[in-house]
Amino acid sequence: MVELFNQTLEKYLAKVVEKRQREWDRHIKKQPFLLSYRSAVHDSTSVTPAFTNFWRELRLPADLITGIPPDVLRSITDYANDLRNKMNDIYEHVRQSGQQTSEKVKTRYDRKMNNIGFDEDSLVWLHNPVHSKGKSPKLQAKWNGPYRNVTRINDVILSNTERC
Repeated sequence: MVELFNQTLEKYLAKVVEKRQREWDRHIKKQPFLLSYRSAVHDSTSVTPAFTNFWRELRLPADLITGIPPDVLRSITDYANDLRNKMNDIYEHVRQSGQQTSEKVKTRYDRKMNNIGFDEDSLVWLHNPVHSKGKSPKLQAKWNGPYRNVTRINDVILSNTERC
């Protein structure tokens, strides 16, 4: 989640900071970026980061104008019980949303993945992206071979290969 936030922050700063890139930290303080990020509902969790971290929604400037709703004022015991129930509910909700997001990512990955198996006694090439010092990496061969596959352990590991 931190990496995703950093990507979002970089995109935001790229839009706001054009010529004065050394003063990027001032733009974060002046702009309501963090408030809008923390109070926006995220697709992966379907709740706001503020609710995930603080177990309640943030009080926005508009809330100061409208005031506290009368149903919010209650006893400490009721508040603690409600908080415990909300914590359990949101934890379960975020866990399920995370699993669903993980399954979506896996499905997308599997759709693009080509499962090419190698049969025994077939010709294969070995990917070897090692670069020699002093030579241009663009002009060096990245593949060695062909090799004859004698024994197949699984789709990736071949043993007893001999160069043809």
